[in-house]
Amino acid sequence: MQADKEPSSTGMTWTLAIVFAIVVAGIQENAAGFIVGAMLGVLLAQVLHLRALAKIHRDLIESLQRQPPPQAVQPEAAEAVAPEPAKTRPTEPRRAPIFDRTPDAAVPPVRTVSAEPMRPAVAATGPAPTVSRPAPAPRPLPEPSWIELRIGDFIEWFKGGNPLARIGIIILFFGAAFLAKYAAENSLLPIELRFTALAIGAFALLTIGWRLKDKRPVYAQLLQGGGIAGLYLTVFAASRLYPLLPLGLAFGLLVVIAITAGVIAVAQNSLSLAVIGTAGGFLAPIMVSTGSGNHIGLFTYYAILNLGIFTVAWFRTWRVLNVLGFLFTFTITSLWRASGYESNDLFSADAFLILFFLQYVAVSILNCVRQPPDLKGYVSGSLVFGLPVVAFTLHATLVSKIEYALAWSALALGAFYLVLGWTLWLSRRDPFRLLVEAFAALGVIFASLAIPLAFDTRMTAAMWAVEGGGLLWLGVRQQRKLARAFGALLQVAAGVGFLLGLPNAHGSQPVLNSLYMGALLLGVSGFLTSYLLHRNCERQAAYETGGEIVFAVWGLAWWMFAGLHEIDRHLSTAATGATLGYAALTAMLLATIGAKAKWRLSHTLGLYLPAIAALACLLYSADASHPFARWGESGWVALFAVHYGLLYLQDRQRLDANAIGVNALHAGGYWVLALVIAWETSWQVDYHASGVWPDLSWGLAPALLLAFLGRRRLLPAWPVARFAAVYRILAAVPLAVATGAWIVVINVTNAGDAGWLPYVPLLNPLDISVALSLAAIALWWTSLDREQQSGLWSDERGPLIAMAALTFLWLNSALIRALHHNFGAPLTPHGIANSTLVQASLSIFWGLLGFVAMTIAARQKWRPVWLAGAALMIVVVAKLFLVDLSSIGTIARIASFLTVGVLLLVTGYLAPLPPRHADDEVTE
Repeated sequence: MQADKEPSSTGMTWTLAIVFAIVVAGIQENAAGFIVGAMLGVLLAQVLHLRALAKIHRDLIESLQRQPPPQAVQPEAAEAVAPEPAKTRPTEPRRAPIFDRTPDAAVPPVRTVSAEPMRPAVAATGPAPTVSRPAPAPRPLPEPSWIELRIGDFIEWFKGGNPLARIGIIILFFGAAFLAKYAAENSLLPIELRFTALAIGAFALLTIGWRLKDKRPVYAQLLQGGGIAGLYLTVFAASRLYPLLPLGLAFGLLVVIAITAGVIAVAQNSLSLAVIGTAGGFLAPIMVSTGSGNHIGLFTYYAILNLGIFTVAWFRTWRVLNVLGFLFTFTITSLWRASGYESNDLFSADAFLILFFLQYVAVSILNCVRQPPDLKGYVSGSLVFGLPVVAFTLHATLVSKIEYALAWSALALGAFYLVLGWTLWLSRRDPFRLLVEAFAALGVIFASLAIPLAFDTRMTAAMWAVEGGGLLWLGVRQQRKLARAFGALLQVAAGVGFLLGLPNAHGSQPVLNSLYMGALLLGVSGFLTSYLLHRNCERQAAYETGGEIVFAVWGLAWWMFAGLHEIDRHLSTAATGATLGYAALTAMLLATIGAKAKWRLSHTLGLYLPAIAALACLLYSADASHPFARWGESGWVALFAVHYGLLYLQDRQRLDANAIGVNALHAGGYWVLALVIAWETSWQVDYHASGVWPDLSWGLAPALLLAFLGRRRLLPAWPVARFAAVYRILAAVPLAVATGAWIVVINVTNAGDAGWLPYVPLLNPLDISVALSLAAIALWWTSLDREQQSGLWSDERGPLIAMAALTFLWLNSALIRALHHNFGAPLTPHGIANSTLVQASLSIFWGLLGFVAMTIAARQKWRPVWLAGAALMIVVVAKLFLVDLSSIGTIARIASFLTVGVLLLVTGYLAPLPPRHADDEVTE
């Protein structure tokens, strides 16, 4: 099978490039807009072209998958000669005219593939031939995501039907806007005549589209959509932007336009026209609003509009239109509730809210009558499940101050859904099956929600947690899926109920208070639920997959919340140490449970908990100013002890664990250790000293730990020597990067003030620390074998270049700092660029560096180093003539030119270019 010829993208590229260039240039009104628009058009054309190619290849693969496997070769097959069929040319499809091409007009090409002549089969006289096995079927392509489907729908809409007509409508819209703008700026026509012309043009589009609805339906719908949009904009502009129409008349006209759009949409079965009309109808009151705040009139109009949507749903199953009306109705209602609601509006607003709710419940049922809803889809799921959530939330904001109103409302809503589901179930109609299940679930949810709304939240949480755990245990024992699902749901509901009453739930006694005991009960119940699901993993339902992990994390979160809340309330002066200690004890408990119950998940949580606690406490320490604040030193010692203790037990017992995760825990612990040492040292030094001293620990701490990993023989035997590759590579690389970054930052931003010590070039604290850091990086790199070095940096010259760059930056910064402290040279970029002393010193210094590099390279025959030195000399010469010749003083200029000239002469004599190979002659 052969794939169809790949589609050409040349015509589409030119078309979209020209269209986008015109549109963007018209918006920007400059040449740059033309270029940018053309580029956007080219990019869009390429995206469409690549998508077409991908579709062709996907169709080819699917056709190959559908082919039956090849039959085995039979040795006793009789001789047969197949006649050679006549070769036929591929037939080309008849293509519809470009200006009237509908989605059904494009017929895919049909290709007739000529079969090859079969060779005569020779009777087998020797051993039987081997039977060929069919090749394995190719793996199916992954399903596209929701976003990819929506993008694909948009692209298919743009490509389908009549793309030139759609582009023409867009360009026509922009052209009309530009014409109106030009006429307004030049006062060519009266404002009334302009709006009359726009209205006539919109009516013309609408009329022409209606007359062409039978001959060219897609083209006609495009024209009608443009006409409706033009009428909307004309009425809006004539009433709001220019006082030509009274607001009452404008509102009536917008309603007429919306009704007209709905009628012609139903008549022509056009969803796009219905969406345009519905959106315009909902936006009409907003576009012509006077700010009077008459919500009764507004909601009455919306009720009538929703009744129109219900009427459309009676004839057409347009779920997008239903969801659009739902979103507009409740979004605008929510905005009014936030900005215009008053206490006197309670009964009228709530009555309209209930009416809207009943209308869209009826729409859901009506759609179900016409077509069974796919509750897993986005549209029907949003309406069936989103409607009660949004409506009840708005209702709660209205009646929240009335005692027990929310409880009775939730109970009433749950009863409504249960009765409605029961009524639909009694009808015994198959389309109602999924809807009955959805209504029953909603009824149970809202009826259960009435409990926390009527009773104390802590008592509710305890009741639900115990009930949920018992139901799940019973469901495991009796293998009842519904009982397990409802027990898990009650666990979640208990947590939600607890959180709702959290601001008012505080106890004065440590530990023995309802908040701690309730949260502890939630945590234990969640962890027990996870263990029960683990024990029942072989018989679990498909929807229970992953429930073990979810409820284990859920229970652990409540356990940690209970303890941390008590620490914050009663041990605030030792918060850091107590938090780290509590996390360490919890990790030990989880590891013990995992070992005793042979439960891998519990052991894994205990193994990873110290790392999570360390990150949380580092974030918390940002407010506490340093890691050892509030008894942090004892907590960090306990946490590191438990962290490495659990890693040691895991390695000794050879538990089945994720090797990548364990390696990350080893490396992460080393990183946290470096960060804690650097942070705490910097804070302690800053408390006793000033100047550059507090900044040195941020580079020296990782450098010293990096040098510790650079020794030939690693110590201690566990964990560093045991996991040598992990510590030398995974743990050391971030430390090396951090050290290099510190070298760059501190040399660029710090003046190197030594405080009470005199400043001595290269023998001051900053320069000594930088030198030690560079030595630590070099020591670590040379400790790696060649395989490890090539794995980190494939080019052997890369590390040398990086070290040379860091050294060059350090030496230049050291020179500038020395000039600053001894001769008062400036340190700002502007001052350095305009300082005669600094520029002359840099020229001489760079010349000396180039001379030294070329001389040593010539003796050692290091050709790349010699070339680097020569490049630096070229830079020096260019700097002399382009910068120093006009910017520095006469004496400094003479000194620079003489020094560099002498260096160049001496270099040319002492340091000739080394040969490429050892046997070649030296180049003079």
